[in-house]
Amino acid sequence: MQLLRSNCETIQKPVKIVSGIVERNSTVPIVNNIMIDVKGTNAVFTTTDLDTQVVTSAPVGFSDESEGCFTVSAQKLGDILSTIKGSAPVELSVEDGVAMLATTNGQFQLQTLPADDFPSFDAVDWTREIKISAKKLRRVLALTSFAMANKDIRYFLNGVLMVTSGSTVRCVATDTHRLSFCECELEEGQFFEEPHDAIIPRKTVRELLRILPEDDSEVQIRFGDMQVEFSFTDVTYRSKLVDGKFPDYERVMPTFESNPCVIRINREELISALRRAQIMTNEKFNGVRWLLSRGNLQIQGTNNEQEEATQDIAVDWTWDDLDMGFNVLYLIDALSNLKNNEVSFHFAQTPRSVLLTMPETTDFRYVVMPMRI
Repeated sequence: MQLLRSNCETIQKPVKIVSGIVERNSTVPIVNNIMIDVKGTNAVFTTTDLDTQVVTSAPVGFSDESEGCFTVSAQKLGDILSTIKGSAPVELSVEDGVAMLATTNGQFQLQTLPADDFPSFDAVDWTREIKISAKKLRRVLALTSFAMANKDIRYFLNGVLMVTSGSTVRCVATDTHRLSFCECELEEGQFFEEPHDAIIPRKTVRELLRILPEDDSEVQIRFGDMQVEFSFTDVTYRSKLVDGKFPDYERVMPTFESNPCVIRINREELISALRRAQIMTNEKFNGVRWLLSRGNLQIQGTNNEQEEATQDIAVDWTWDDLDMGFNVLYLIDALSNLKNNEVSFHFAQTPRSVLLTMPETTDFRYVVMPMRI
């Protein structure tokens, strides 16, 4: 039974979109597979890891009469397609539980598993729906996700908090050593009296950043009690939410009043200085020392071998001298995700958490805790 026919690139695109969530060595064999449901000239591609589900479609059906549903190894199918030229014709048929993928110069046979055994998500009573442009959503996720915890036993830190309130959506992430906050306006005409929050899992955030369009196309986000669904172009991404209470981020975020000492620095110049100082830091702690004195910022990196790097940057510092230590990776992570030519650092007059912002905008704030050097 012939089911798919198109060029390799057209089939490969939906396979790439849905394959990112597939676990390679799941104890449930069918979860390693991609389900392909063909009806006429349209094919629907679905994957799941039991916590998330991704669905997309493409006009790659063999003919108007084509109909069939099967599952096949997502990794093997993706690997095969990656070795074929994008313009090369590809046909896929299924007979007696075996999928045969034919190309101009050869063919591949893959075992299938019954589509009836493929896990599905139950229907959800969606309680809130918002609309936002893909470009805005990518930005708020990109400017916060680097601060997410990774495999922390405090599971509520392993994701991004998404809050909708009024006409804005804000995202917050923290691993308790640093915190990143970014917000943006929803699409016109949306306003919510009651705030709503949900913790989007780390894996979901990473995948969204991989597959979200980079244009102004609309993304619909629907929230249920324990699930969230993102719909855009031909993709529907559904995920379980993290069950937990996110820390009170507003309580720990410094204000411009509490941190009145402000310097503006060229972002690229600072990144370069930090990377040079990092060469001489202790690899376990990655600590760099900031010495602020009148008109100058000196960044020092040292290690147990008594080696040292010093980098000086001219800054408009007019307050008492300040000596602080930071994890250099936390600074580079934030600075590398920004696009501005200049950034602002807001200090208290004693060693306390520091606030990083972008000049002329208040929609992004990054807090980093000092460390003892």
